[in-house]
Amino acid sequence: MKTHTHPTHYRPAQKVLHWIVVLGIIIQIAIHEPIVRVMDAIDSGAVPDSGDSLFAWLHVGVGSTVLISVLARLYLRFSYGAPDHLPSTSPKQAKLADFMHWALYALLLGMVTTGMLTWNGIAPLGDVHFIINIVLFFMILGHAGAALYNQFVRKDGTMNRMLPLKK
Repeated sequence: MKTHTHPTHYRPAQKVLHWIVVLGIIIQIAIHEPIVRVMDAIDSGAVPDSGDSLFAWLHVGVGSTVLISVLARLYLRFSYGAPDHLPSTSPKQAKLADFMHWALYALLLGMVTTGMLTWNGIAPLGDVHFIINIVLFFMILGHAGAALYNQFVRKDGTMNRMLPLKK
């Protein structure tokens, strides 16, 4: 496996996978209630509503897509690296950004793993899944806020690095 620790830009696949994960998370937020109702019905021995079941399976499919996308992003990151922080980034900001990115990867993997284990009846981790959901939500807000701050206050072009059509 080739390792380029400091390429000059993100590969197009890294950018596309980033936005697939973003879209997947937005969809998951929008359709999370049906899977909760299905799991509650199953836990109580009731038959889930067929409409809820359809959206629950959609939730599972989107979650699987997020998992594959995150694993692919990690593969690409380890294989080809990621660009250095912009020169205007302080060492403290760079460390915080690195922490945030790795924490987001870990939370996304934890979210999908706890969801899969709960859905498949392997381990009842719905509460852990929910807690990760809350932490992930605030980490995403911080990540998006930092990107917007860098783009529009510092005007350093940070967001351009992850836009699919930009180098």
